[in-house]
Amino acid sequence: MTRAGTTLYPSGTDADARDLDARFLGARRVLRQIDASRERFERGDALRPDGRLGRDAWLTSGLMYFIAAADPGQGLASHSRAAAAYAVLLARAMGIDREKFLLDLERGALLHDIGKSVVPGPILEKAGPLGFLEREIVREHPVVGFRMVEEFSFLREAAGVVLCHHERYDGRGYPAGLRGDRIPLGARILAVADALDALTADRAYSRARPMEEAIREITRSGGRQFDPAVVDVFLTVPAGAWLAAGRGAAGLVRLPSVH
Repeated sequence: MTRAGTTLYPSGTDADARDLDARFLGARRVLRQIDASRERFERGDALRPDGRLGRDAWLTSGLMYFIAAADPGQGLASHSRAAAAYAVLLARAMGIDREKFLLDLERGALLHDIGKSVVPGPILEKAGPLGFLEREIVREHPVVGFRMVEEFSFLREAAGVVLCHHERYDGRGYPAGLRGDRIPLGARILAVADALDALTADRAYSRARPMEEAIREITRSGGRQFDPAVVDVFLTVPAGAWLAAGRGAAGLVRLPSVH
């Protein structure tokens, strides 16, 4: 581990470690700026950055700016938007209409892979199978992301989603090997939404699959990787609704006009 708590870097130099530390600390610094703006916004000490945006929409927009800044290549930002759109759609299909839960879920989904911003690019972009140490580095990203966001009160519940989004219903996930209902509900919802985008979007290591094929794959993993109750509701949502949510994800939030 580096001093800032970022990932291991096999065969890395001190300069590599310092670069990862700088990325981690830089991300925390930007989040503190967003949090400070939130506090001024709520006290009324500052004008709204955009008069057309309410507080919650502005915070979400600010988080998208943060994600885009952490990942100039935009891959993380586009995946995060899609995962958030799918997660909120699925939660609503489950009958969840509590605004705070939906906001925490959306923010957790937007930030769920932010820990990957300190994973060396050659690992994330590798087309072939990862080696053992490379897999271990990638598997640390939920903990790294959690450490980035845990100190901020407006992200407290979202932080749990970030930490647990790779836990599996059968207990074979990471980082803690949680099983069943011990995994936060938001993380169980996001796990399905995350997989849906992973299966239907091009990645360095895989080609996009048709929506119908992705739905079948997720169905087969119910009770193992995914909460079967969440999968049951997932199957009630028409494929066209998922496609529409994916197309609309790019416009889910807009970047703040002042930053």
